[in-house]
Amino acid sequence: MSRLFFISLVLLAGFFFTQCQDDCGGYYSSPGRLIGISGIQTQAKPLRSTPPSSHIDSFGIQMVVDFLFAQQEAKWSLINTAYACSPPPEPRYDVSQYIDSIKVFSEPNYGSLSEITTLLSYEQSMDLSDYNSFQERAMLESYGFFYLKEKPIVATDYTFFFYYYKDGVITDSSFTQKYFISN
Repeated sequence: MSRLFFISLVLLAGFFFTQCQDDCGGYYSSPGRLIGISGIQTQAKPLRSTPPSSHIDSFGIQMVVDFLFAQQEAKWSLINTAYACSPPPEPRYDVSQYIDSIKVFSEPNYGSLSEITTLLSYEQSMDLSDYNSFQERAMLESYGFFYLKEKPIVATDYTFFFYYYKDGVITDSSFTQKYFISN
């Protein structure tokens, strides 16, 4: 009788330790709780796989955000359940909780002024000036493109400087490489 009880106890313990949990690993494993931004990179990139063109509708200014995450607590388990579970969907992180306004400058002057914030849109759906004035607060994701709405006055190599603010304080800044833009 005690042998049967012991075998049942071992089988029951094995059953509990191998159960699938909601936060198991797999294709995408959550890096932990989001706590901030470690850096933002920007660069001008052609949008098509064909040879790059310098027309404003053929390139975008890519923004890539590096997030900071709190260290994830490791849960103890006798057997790793990641092989038995479906991976969770990849989360979409919202940058707008850490950035409430963006100012963009060009060198040399893109138009008559060096500040070109009003000439940019994010993902062709949200004007950057509307974002800065809190009129439109669509999600800024960790990866996206800014697009120019107007051609420059002079065709030349431009460098764009981005300044990211939270509550009036600069949280980060970045700049693109020189990129030739035709008019």
